[in-house]
Amino acid sequence: MEPTQSTLTDAGQRAFAKAHFDAWNAHDVEACVAMVTDDVVYEDAMYDKPVRGKEEMAARLRAVFSAYPDMHFPEDLAHVYTNVEGGDCVLTYTFTATMTGALDAPEGRIPATGRHVEVSGAAVHRFRGELGSHITLYYDTLGMMQQLGLLPQTNGLGFKAVVLADVLAGRTKKALHMT
Repeated sequence: MEPTQSTLTDAGQRAFAKAHFDAWNAHDVEACVAMVTDDVVYEDAMYDKPVRGKEEMAARLRAVFSAYPDMHFPEDLAHVYTNVEGGDCVLTYTFTATMTGALDAPEGRIPATGRHVEVSGAAVHRFRGELGSHITLYYDTLGMMQQLGLLPQTNGLGFKAVVLADVLAGRTKKALHMT
């Protein structure tokens, strides 16, 4: 990851976070991409490869908002943790949504399920100047897929830990070019 060159203060990072959640809740793709650098790297836990640049990010967001037209991040479940010296911040959140449209995913097109989800996660935003330059989303993709009816329900943290370990092992292998 590139060294930070952020000019945002604590108040600036908090204002950025509020504007970020407002843009997502409005499904305002243009407002979302106006908050990032031209060469932004946008990583999502559900996808193997990050998108790069505003155009790819905008396309990804349009696909998400199309699949989940009622996606909403309740303000009381959204929090920001600033790191001015490091030039980044972490946003924690819970979103709710109903999948009424199809979604393009790494495995192919996922048809609409009509099911409602409630998913918690965190977004790490790294800044350059006053804009986001690298965004990484972490959220409960297993729980989301189960709520959508795409994977069987499981009881217990053990199953989720095994799945998470498998995912992390696969990503580590890719990072080390072992696959």
